[in-house]
Amino acid sequence: MDQTEETRALALLTRADCAREMEALLGAAQARGTAVFKISLLDFKNFNDIFGRYYGDLLLQKVTAYLGGLTGARVLRAGGVEFLVVLENCGYAAAKELCDAVCDRFNQTWRIGNMDFVCSMALGAALPPLTAENGEALLEMLDGAAQEAYQVGQNAAVIYTAELRDSLQRTKAIATRLKNALAAADDPDLEVCYRPTVLYKAHRYTRAESYLRLFTDTYGLIGAATLIPIAEQSGLACALNLYAIRHTLALIRRLLDAGRAFETISVPVSAIQFLQPGFAGELDALLKEYGVPADKLALELTESTLINSFLQVSCMMQQVADLGVELILSNFGTGYSGINNVLDLPVQVLKLDRMVIQQMENDPRCGCVVEGLISIAHKLGMKIVAEGVETDSQREQLAGWDCDYQQGFYYSATVHADELVGMLSMPPADPVQG
Repeated sequence: MDQTEETRALALLTRADCAREMEALLGAAQARGTAVFKISLLDFKNFNDIFGRYYGDLLLQKVTAYLGGLTGARVLRAGGVEFLVVLENCGYAAAKELCDAVCDRFNQTWRIGNMDFVCSMALGAALPPLTAENGEALLEMLDGAAQEAYQVGQNAAVIYTAELRDSLQRTKAIATRLKNALAAADDPDLEVCYRPTVLYKAHRYTRAESYLRLFTDTYGLIGAATLIPIAEQSGLACALNLYAIRHTLALIRRLLDAGRAFETISVPVSAIQFLQPGFAGELDALLKEYGVPADKLALELTESTLINSFLQVSCMMQQVADLGVELILSNFGTGYSGINNVLDLPVQVLKLDRMVIQQMENDPRCGCVVEGLISIAHKLGMKIVAEGVETDSQREQLAGWDCDYQQGFYYSATVHADELVGMLSMPPADPVQG
């Protein structure tokens, strides 16, 4: 972005420059209360792409002027769209009020000329008394809090606390263990297990979904719900996805050689993977390497992966679908995609979110929604899977609404590849017969 006169007034500092500034603050932190805030503007590149750099520059001016006008604040430009705001001689309450005020301001529009624009941000704060050992450590505290705010949602603020420190240390340790596991030839602590899926009317397992988990000495067994977000945050998502795909293709080849009758084995894949330009070609090469027909593999994406990059992800989905690989949209019913967006995607299977299934028994309205989604999916020529089935009541309701597939602890826990080979094309345990 071209610097304008106003943004040039805030010199763009290097990381080392910022660390030195923070070091100076820490020297006076015991004498007076000092709070530091890191404000990262979100999706600014997309704003420039849509409206042009001229308006992007004007918006940056507005934000800079607002931050510079905060009472008693000193503003440092820590990156193209990142700012450090220093508030000296303040108490915890005053610093917290500033956090709230900044969030409130970014929830409003920014007026440029005769148009209103939206600009979102993530705010990380270190409030008095500052406890960092040095300037770089303070920057890392702010980075961690800002990253946590980004995970919370737009225009959120997160204050660095001892609890957050412990959480960030845990995340870092798990990321390091995962990186080492992926670098090894075949680390037994990084497992690709499977969740069998029942084709209800046939009363047998015909599908399965891969499930990643990692064993760590310090934190025990880390499941996919924790592992995948950590992989995404630490730049390991693509390597982890390919690890799961390779293991699953090897299993599919084994099932085919054993003469097992099954439909597909699916792998949940991060949207980050779908944003890689060469992913479809890489996937095609892997299918050929393992000698697996494309229609035996399925890839799952969650609704939330479509939020920020719908166009790019949907384009890659089409390339993958053109190979013959089945596409599944999971966590369906959680509110983002809706039917309109589903119609624009090359999706063959919808997977109902487990939370929706769990609420059916206690909320009749939820049951009406599930019944309606199943009906719509069938009318659109799509298959539908209900995950998280745990009770006989849930099984009966879903069966009554003609739900194609059911998955959950009611039928089977997560199993290893050897167990799955014995289960596929076989009837599930007795409960499904009831």
